[in-house]
Amino acid sequence: MGYRQDPEFPTIINYLLGQTPTETMAVQQKPAKAPVLRVDALGREIDEHGNVISVTKPSNLSTLKVNINKQKKDAFQILKPQLEVNPEENPHFDPRMGIDKNKILRPKRMSFQFVEEGKWTRDAESLKLRSQFGEAKARELKVKQAHLAKARDDINPNLIEVSERAPRKEKPKEIIPDVEWWDAAVLTNGVYGDIADGAITDSDLKTEKLTHYIEHPRPIEPPAEAAPPPPQPLKLTKREQKKLRTQRRLAKEKEKQEMIRQGLLEPPKAKVKMSNLMKVLGSEATQDPTKLEKEIRTAAAEREQAHTDRNAARKLTPAEKREKKERKLFDDPTTIETIVSVYKINKLSHPKTRFKVEMNARENRLTGCSVMTDEMSVVVVEGKSKAIKRYGKLMLRRINWAEAVKKDEKEGEEEDDDEEENGGNNKCWLVWQGSVAKPSFHRFLVQECLTESAAKKVFTDAGVAHYWDLAVNYTED
Repeated sequence: MGYRQDPEFPTIINYLLGQTPTETMAVQQKPAKAPVLRVDALGREIDEHGNVISVTKPSNLSTLKVNINKQKKDAFQILKPQLEVNPEENPHFDPRMGIDKNKILRPKRMSFQFVEEGKWTRDAESLKLRSQFGEAKARELKVKQAHLAKARDDINPNLIEVSERAPRKEKPKEIIPDVEWWDAAVLTNGVYGDIADGAITDSDLKTEKLTHYIEHPRPIEPPAEAAPPPPQPLKLTKREQKKLRTQRRLAKEKEKQEMIRQGLLEPPKAKVKMSNLMKVLGSEATQDPTKLEKEIRTAAAEREQAHTDRNAARKLTPAEKREKKERKLFDDPTTIETIVSVYKINKLSHPKTRFKVEMNARENRLTGCSVMTDEMSVVVVEGKSKAIKRYGKLMLRRINWAEAVKKDEKEGEEEDDDEEENGGNNKCWLVWQGSVAKPSFHRFLVQECLTESAAKKVFTDAGVAHYWDLAVNYTED
């Protein structure tokens, strides 16, 4: 560390050695005069006579990192901080206060540094790019954005030369016609000149053109933002649906009775049947029983035929039935999220069982995958709640997994017996079922893998590697 001795303040060592300040100052020599740097017009160093001083460049430069660091360390000279104002020169300075100059000469402390504006936003964008595109792609995008920002910062919009703008071609205004088209067909002469004073007579108009029909212009909705989507319907329980239906029917019937009471509707005719004939008609039933019976049977047949016609008119066609069934199964407005089910199977080698697993998933419009290995098989399906429920009945009830084991006819009877014993342990378990924001698969895939790492890679590529881990770590207990 370098130390600069102030001639006005002698060191403590001089006091200890018995030297006075005057002796110390006498020993010190006067520093030599600093050389003067002279440069010509070409920037070369010259002496006082104008001759160019040739300075040979050192050829043996050290290239080792250790020597370079040593040269930097030797060239670096640390100076102790100095006081801007000497306290003893102050006329109000009191030496009895015991002020130590060495304690005052301390390095300047670091001041509070504020965070640059936009630093955390840039860090968040960088982290988002890395997670979305990867490390290399994010670095490339970051460099490209930096170049674009620098290009925008370097350009001063006030210094850009603006060329003369081409005159804007305005759309010519429509010429105001002498007579409007809707009036030309009604006026006798086809012009407004005869009725300039405002008085209109029958002779000025074609009365045969005037009818009670009114031509309305086609309404055009003004340009505006789309209305927000309506709220989702509230899911009611079966009991609440029955109660609401009963309340609606009672209110409708009460309104109908009120209109009949006010005379706005004709009261319905009494429904006469053979069972209530005497109760409804009374004495009229005994006057001509044969004719009355015929009328009653004809009215009953008409009512039955009207009922049949209403049912036939309300009956759906086969195409409408299929559409309604698909809408109930796959277009459930109450559930927005996607339901996922993960099944674990000991052995999924029988061709008939594999066909059922695959075709039922596609018929129910489910996405997912079926991954099979020698140790176990994992089936993942994604879709709506009703389709998932139907598929769960197939996997857990309809398929007999104990018999769904592939048997090789070429093997011996002993091996067949072993397979039957192993087939009895074949089961299917529902490992996990829950909801996710969006499906991870685009369609239902079937994969046969030789190793567990290859099977797990199928789920890793879809971003759901934890499904495989759930199935591997699942136990029946």
